[in-house]
Amino acid sequence: MSSDLASRTNRERALLVTIPLLILQLIILSLQIEGPSGALLFKTWVLAAQAPAVALSSSITGGIRDLWKGYIWMVGARAENEKLREAVNRLLLANSAYEQIREENDRLRRLVSMTESLPSESVGARIIARTPGFLANVIYINRGSKDGLLVNEPVISGDGVVGRTVLVSARQSQVQLITNPDASVGVILESSRTPGVLKGTGDLLLDLNYINNSVPAAVGEIVLSSGLDGIFPKGLVIGKVVDSQKGKGVFRSITVEPAVDLVRLEEVSVLKGKPPNP
Repeated sequence: MSSDLASRTNRERALLVTIPLLILQLIILSLQIEGPSGALLFKTWVLAAQAPAVALSSSITGGIRDLWKGYIWMVGARAENEKLREAVNRLLLANSAYEQIREENDRLRRLVSMTESLPSESVGARIIARTPGFLANVIYINRGSKDGLLVNEPVISGDGVVGRTVLVSARQSQVQLITNPDASVGVILESSRTPGVLKGTGDLLLDLNYINNSVPAAVGEIVLSSGLDGIFPKGLVIGKVVDSQKGKGVFRSITVEPAVDLVRLEEVSVLKGKPPNP
């Protein structure tokens, strides 16, 4: 039995020596044998063994490269979006400035057209302040006695009558708006030529007094200055009738809306000198 064990051990040792020698022999032969394509067989085996690893490495490298390109593109796109947003904001600001200039030109054009139709000399002015409060029934303009202004001179805009100067200093003046509770203007109804007195209420609307109940004064009727108050020239637009009801007494109850937007007023013109007789 011991001889069988020794024989088996010898055979195993022989295999351990023979197998590596056969593998080495195959390797040596593969280094010398060419395959059908003309390449050495060993190189073909090595390439075949490396193929999966090379493919995986290429895939990873390509993915990283694509990811980096995507990141660079995204950063560039974000920067480009910021530039476009800034350009749009600049265009919006420029368009807003253009609209403001256009609106100002329209107001000044109407103002010049109004003053050119009047015989009085005029001085253009800008509103520089208002009295505190929502309606601001007193405004301040940047023209005064140095510009030839006096107290009780009419102030107008391109849309109609604004008020009159009540205080004049060297470089600025205080203007009482026609909506002021202390303000009153001699007026006439455009269609019937009926005279009356327009009174400020401290509100955005005016009261038209002393129009007889028998006189038609429809909503939409234009109200003009009569020139009888000695301040405003005849024929200036004051406003329009927005409500007209027969009164309990002799006179109608009439409400007038000013033609001028006195809350958003920016530019005015002061008519110098005494107005001509109506």
